[in-house]
Amino acid sequence: MSPETLISTLGSMRQAGSVFGVMFSEGRDEIFSDLAYTPERIAEMVNVIDDIVAYFEGEGRSPEILSFCYDGGNLLLVLARGYRLVVLHHNADEVDFISSAAGAFLKDYFTGQAVTEWSKNKGAGAHAKKAASSARAINARQQPVDPTAPITPVR
Repeated sequence: MSPETLISTLGSMRQAGSVFGVMFSEGRDEIFSDLAYTPERIAEMVNVIDDIVAYFEGEGRSPEILSFCYDGGNLLLVLARGYRLVVLHHNADEVDFISSAAGAFLKDYFTGQAVTEWSKNKGAGAHAKKAASSARAINARQQPVDPTAPITPVR
């Protein structure tokens, strides 16, 4: 997914109900954030989220979606493959709708990653096949052919 598409898609999440902030990260690396908080406050929030996730993992559970209500609104946390999507919203009744939109975004994001990886591998595989074919052609030209030798089928 290109940076422009990523920004556009996550920016459009703000149109989902009463959303007022979105942060997308991989581990501790922030990929996108439009939260209206200071960097210190965001770091504090990330530390609290990490503590919550560590608690669940310590209990032998790996949650995919967590939702919390706090005095300033609601926080939806979606975890998948080392990525985290944090969505802040006002109306608690919209959590299912917003989590569905967040899940759709992650599905698109991971599909884009898979397609990019596939196209890289396909390109590398095609290059390797072309190189091997060229090497066989060069070797075939260097070896004299005996016109009286029997033809052996290739399998």
